[in-house]
Amino acid sequence: MITHRYYGHTQTLWMAVMDAGCMVAGIVFGVTLRLGFASVGGYIFGHMNGWLFLCGSMVLANYLVGNYGIQVVYSRFNLLVSGMFSLAVALLVLSFTSYAWFHLLVGRGVLALAIVIYSALWFLLRVMVYRILYRSKFFLCRVVMLGTGDCARRMLPIVENEAIFPTHQIVAFVRLTGVDADTSIPNNHLIDGRVVIETRVETLIELVRSLGVTTLIIGLEDQSEAAKFYPALRHLRFEGVEILTALSAAEMYSARIPLGLVDEAWLTQACMDSAMPVVRRLKRVFDVVVGLVGAVVFLPVAGLVALCIKLSAPGSPVIYSQARAGQFGKLFHIYKFRTMTDGAEEESGPVWAARDDMRITRLGRVLRKFRLDEIPQIVNILKGDMSIVGPRPERPEIIADLEQAIPFYRERLNIMPGLTGWAQIRYPYTNTVQDAARKLEFDLYYIKYLSMRLDIQIILSTIRIVLFGLERRQKGAPSPAGGQSSTSGPVEALEPPSSTLS
Repeated sequence: MITHRYYGHTQTLWMAVMDAGCMVAGIVFGVTLRLGFASVGGYIFGHMNGWLFLCGSMVLANYLVGNYGIQVVYSRFNLLVSGMFSLAVALLVLSFTSYAWFHLLVGRGVLALAIVIYSALWFLLRVMVYRILYRSKFFLCRVVMLGTGDCARRMLPIVENEAIFPTHQIVAFVRLTGVDADTSIPNNHLIDGRVVIETRVETLIELVRSLGVTTLIIGLEDQSEAAKFYPALRHLRFEGVEILTALSAAEMYSARIPLGLVDEAWLTQACMDSAMPVVRRLKRVFDVVVGLVGAVVFLPVAGLVALCIKLSAPGSPVIYSQARAGQFGKLFHIYKFRTMTDGAEEESGPVWAARDDMRITRLGRVLRKFRLDEIPQIVNILKGDMSIVGPRPERPEIIADLEQAIPFYRERLNIMPGLTGWAQIRYPYTNTVQDAARKLEFDLYYIKYLSMRLDIQIILSTIRIVLFGLERRQKGAPSPAGGQSSTSGPVEALEPPSSTLS
C-alpha cells in the first residue's frame, strides 16, 4: 500500500535558502547603513552567534507556519501575518539567548535595520515567487494521471486548482492494457483537453519518461490494481518521479480527506500514525497558558459585549449555555454570548444556524462576524472540556442524526473539541448533511496530521478572522450550503447526497 508522503523537499530547501539569503542581505545592508561598509566583515563575524540564532530561528518559524510547503491557498495578508509571526519568534529566541549569556548578541540599531531590510526583501520576493515564478513554465509541475475512469477525472480539478502554488498541470491520462477496466474513451482521444494514452505495463516507464513529468497519480477505480505494476513505480520513484495515490493527492492538494476514498483500514492506519498520544499533554499545557492569557486580555472586551447585550435586551440572559458532545461523546455545557433571540429553539427544536438565520439578533450578527460570541468558551478550555484547536463540539441530537447519514462521523469525537479548528477556517457554517460531510473531511485531515505546527497555522488564520471579520471560505474552497466551486465540484460524487437535517 502506497502511503501519503509530503514530497516538496526540494521546494522546502530552496525556499529556506531564499529566506537565509534575504537575512544575509538584510544583515549586510543593515551593518553598512549603521556602521559603514568598512565595518561589515568585522562586525558580522564578531557577532556571528547572534546572527546564526536569528537566521536559524527565522527559518524554523517559517517552516512551522507552513511557508515552505505547497500553498493550497495564497493571500498577501496571510503571507504578512505568517511573516510577522516568524519574526516575533526569531526576536524572542534572540532575546532569550542574549539574557542567558548576559550580553547583547547583536546591537539594537543594527538589528532593527537588518530586520526592516530583511522583511521588505522577504515579502517582495514571496509575492514575486507566488504571483510570477510559481505561475511560470519553469516551475510548472507536470503530472500524469494513471487511469481514465471517474476517480481519475475527479482528480483533475483538485490537482489543477488555480489556488495551488506552484501550478500543477495534468498532461495526459494513461490507460494500462489489462489493468484499467475503463475502455469507454479510445486511445488518443481527449478528457477535458488532455490526451488519453494506452500503454502496457512493460512500456509504462518509457512513456512516463518521455512525457517529462514530475508526478504520477494512481487514479484507478480499484487502487489494489496498482500492485501489478509496483516494480515500475519503484523504478520511476528512483528516477525522481513522485508517486501518489488518489487519496494522498487529494490530501495534499485540497487539505481534506474525501470520504468516498477511505475505509476502516485507512482510518485505523491514520489513527496509528496520528501524533495525538504524544501531542496531547503539550496541547493541554498550551491550552491552559493561552486560556489564562486570553482571559486577562479579553476580560475588558467581554465586559463591553455583556453590557451591549444587556442594553439591547434587558430581560434576556447574557450567557447562553448548551449541551455539547465532547471527547468520546462525553456531554458538557458550552458557554457563549447570546446572539439569538431568547427561546429561539422552543418551537423549532435543535436545528442548525443558517447564514441569514432570522433568529440572530442585529448585535448577534456583529458578534458572530468577529467571533466575539466565543469568548466565554475560555472557561470551557480552562475546565478541560475543550482545547484551543480541534473539531467544533456539536449537539448530541444533531450528532445522532448525522451518524445515520455520514460514514465515520463519530471519528471526530475521538479527540477533544476546539474553540477553532481546521474545518472552521476552511469551510463556512453548515446547514445541510453534505456541508457536515465536507467539514468532516477537514476534521479527518486534522486528526491525521495533528501537530503543534498545524495548530499554529490554524490559530494564525483564526486571528485574521477575528481581527478583520473575514469569511472562513477561501479561494478554491467549497461554496456554502452544499454547493461547489469550479475548483472542487467533481469530488461531490464521492460523497453522500445533499439533504437537510430533519
